[in-house]
This record gives sequence, C-alpha cells and structure tokens, in this order.
Amino acid sequence: MAKNNKKKGRSAKKKLILLVIFVLIAAGAYIGYTKYVAYQKHLAEQKAKEEELRKQQLAEEQKKRELQQAMQMFDELIAKMKEALMKGDYTLLKGLAGKAMDLALKYNFSVEEIDRILRQMNLAIAAAKLKELEKITDPYAHTYVRNELRKIPKYPEIARRWDNLWEKTFQDEYIVLLDLAEITVKKIENGENPEMNYTLSKSYLKKAKVLVSSGRARQDLSRESFLLQLQSQAYLSNIGKSFQPASLYR
Repeated sequence: MAKNNKKKGRSAKKKLILLVIFVLIAAGAYIGYTKYVAYQKHLAEQKAKEEELRKQQLAEEQKKRELQQAMQMFDELIAKMKEALMKGDYTLLKGLAGKAMDLALKYNFSVEEIDRILRQMNLAIAAAKLKELEKITDPYAHTYVRNELRKIPKYPEIARRWDNLWEKTFQDEYIVLLDLAEITVKKIENGENPEMNYTLSKSYLKKAKVLVSSGRARQDLSRESFLLQLQSQAYLSNIGKSFQPASLYR
C-alpha cells in the first residue's frame, strides 16, 4: 500500500513537472508568436511608410515634370507672342496671350512679360490709329477726329502727338466757325432769310471768339474784323431798322 502511494506521488510529481514544462513551452511559444506578429506588423508598417514615401516622391517628380513642361510651353507662347507682335498679327497675339495667362494663373508664373508685350501691342495700335487721324486735313472733320481721339489711350510715348492733334481740332473748329459766319452773312446779299442768316453769322463768330478766349484757338484778328464789316454792311443794306440785335456792334 505504501508502495502504491509512493508510486502515485512520483507520478503526480512527474505530471506536475510535465505541466510546468508544457506551460513554459506554451508561454515561450506565445511570446515568440507575439514577437513574430509584432515584427510582421512593424515590417508591414515600415513597408507602408516606404510605399507612401515612394508615392510622394513619384508625385513630386511628376509635379516637377509637369511644372517644367508648363514652363517650357509658357516660354514658347511668350516667344510666339513676340513674333506675332513683330508681324503685327494682333488677333494671333491676343489668342496666345490668353493661353499664356491661363498657364500663369495655374502655375503662379509671372505675368510681367505678358503685360509688357500686350502694352506694346496696344501702343502700336494706338499709334497707328493716331497716325490715321493725323492724316486728316479737312477742318470740318474736327468733331470726328476729336471723338476718335478720345478712344485712343494717351500713352506717354504718343502723349505729345495726342495733345497736338487734340489742340488742332479746336483750331480747326475755330476756322470752321469763321467759314460758317462768312457763308451765312454772304447769303444775306442774295436775300436768303436775312434776319436768320444774320443771327447765325453773329452766333458763329461769337462761338469762334469764345474758343479764342478759352485759350483753345489762336485768333485770326484780321479775318474776325473782316467778318464784322461784312455783318455790319449786310445789316445796313438788307435788314435796316426792322431788326436790331443788341450784339450788332459788339
């Protein structure tokens, strides 16, 4: 009986030892597995970071290539704009400028060169229009010239010519007013509406004098005196006492 108890004790002890060994092995295996899982997770995270970094680098390289291509295209558009300016092809130039401006806004390029070329174009257009107006010698076209001149920007490069032509329109207007004063007063000699034409003649001469007094026209004193004589003679010869405007001798 004692023998059996002793055997049972030894058997239980062995079982306990085996259990401890199993627990230790299982614990070691679990720890090893946990470390393996953590390591694999670390590797996955590291790989994901490397992949993300690679994607960022690829995106940056792509963006850099795109920027370089855009800059090359922008430079080509600027060069074509200059060629169009030299040829005077302003329709083409404006189209190229629109494309260049779109690129500049998209990629934050400087628009200074675009503005410079467009200003040169506008200056050339303004100078050409001004030259055409300068060719007009008919003083009766002074109103047309003045109105067209208002549409032309007064750039510093053409400001003096612009001012000279502007002043010329008033001198032309003065000449026209004197012409009209003479034409209407001479109609009186033919008996054409003496009172109306006399009034018109005086009105035209008065307007001409206003231009002189305002400093916008140079006075032709001899012609003004001649017109006054014609008006006085016309009044005395054709109108008489029936019509006596207060400004007759003014």
